Amino acid sequence: MKRINLYISILALFIFIGCNDSEEDMLGTKIYFENTQIKIDAEDIDSYECEVISRLSNFLKGDVNVEYRIGDNSLVEAYNLKNGTTCLPMPAENFTLTTTNAVIKAGDIYSAPNQIQLKNLLKVEEGLTYVIPVVMTAEGAPMMSGSDVVYVVVKKPISITKVQKFNGKYLDVTLPASAKSLSSLTFETLLYTTYYKVLSTVMGNEGILILRFSDLKHPANELQIAGKISVIIPEPDIFQTNKWYHVAFTYDSDTGMATIYVNGEKIIAKNVGDQTFNLNERFCIGYAYDYDPNRTWPGYMSECRLWTVARTANQLRDNMMYVDPNTEGLMGYWKMNGTDVEKRDDGYYYVKDQTKNKLDAKSRKGRRGEPGYSEGGTVEPEIVDMKVKIE
Repeated sequence: MKRINLYISILALFIFIGCNDSEEDMLGTKIYFENTQIKIDAEDIDSYECEVISRLSNFLKGDVNVEYRIGDNSLVEAYNLKNGTTCLPMPAENFTLTTTNAVIKAGDIYSAPNQIQLKNLLKVEEGLTYVIPVVMTAEGAPMMSGSDVVYVVVKKPISITKVQKFNGKYLDVTLPASAKSLSSLTFETLLYTTYYKVLSTVMGNEGILILRFSDLKHPANELQIAGKISVIIPEPDIFQTNKWYHVAFTYDSDTGMATIYVNGEKIIAKNVGDQTFNLNERFCIGYAYDYDPNRTWPGYMSECRLWTVARTANQLRDNMMYVDPNTEGLMGYWKMNGTDVEKRDDGYYYVKDQTKNKLDAKSRKGRRGEPGYSEGGTVEPEIVDMKVKIE
């Protein structure tokens, strides 16, 4: 019995030592990038400098030599796959890694910064996001898994300087038969107002699915989804006057989640179960229905889109100012910048759809002419000079 106990004690000792060795290996000092993304908004700038810094998880007695290199396009593809983005590699002529070596001195945990100089940014194509992957290798400390690449993400936003003023005018879109039973979808637009009013419509089909501000006995700046489902933002004070916002609503039929985003950030998500929506009967931008023709949008809009997919937060954030009209799932896209307006032989003014679907929107005032009501007629869209800037 004593011999058995002795064997057990020796075995436990070896297990204890083995566990300590594993813990030591797991918790040992390692080198890594503290921040694996550096995001830069390259609006109205021609050059910019950013710093790349490596660090240790703990102090070491000796120096650690670090080397940096620019990664290949496979890392850009991996970044896009992970983040659901469509970023491009930054052209080599638009950046320089000034030095490729750094040292973390004994007793320090941070390296001296290495500079990446961005240049000729005014010549870079607008509306795109570029990525520079910087890869680190080191001598003197092991690498922390998954932390050896920092992505410098450079967004060159489109500058929008002309927008459409609504204030009682609106757009009326006839959607195809496929819109009688939409499941996953996205509404999105840029909007601005000098005042909020109760029951002011952004877009949709009243009674089915409509994005609007407020209801009776609700704050005037409360963004809502109403109709077959109800989703209401919890904090109306998000919305202030005289500011541009990107607003979006998504419904994902796979999960049943209905989500409202503001400036690409999720504000509220609610499980509303399995739903389909008929937007073929009526789809208006800035108007609800003839029963109450005062439910209009009292402000300005730009970049209005309707999708047959639930867009992700990253996709919304990365494409506020522009999206490729050929993007999969984009049903309708109305830029509202004046370049898309025309008057046709039928006497109506139209705002052209940018997609191949050609869902051009009639520009109207007054009622639509639904059963029991007279049509108000067409009106030329009012395009005004105004710079869109999301803060």
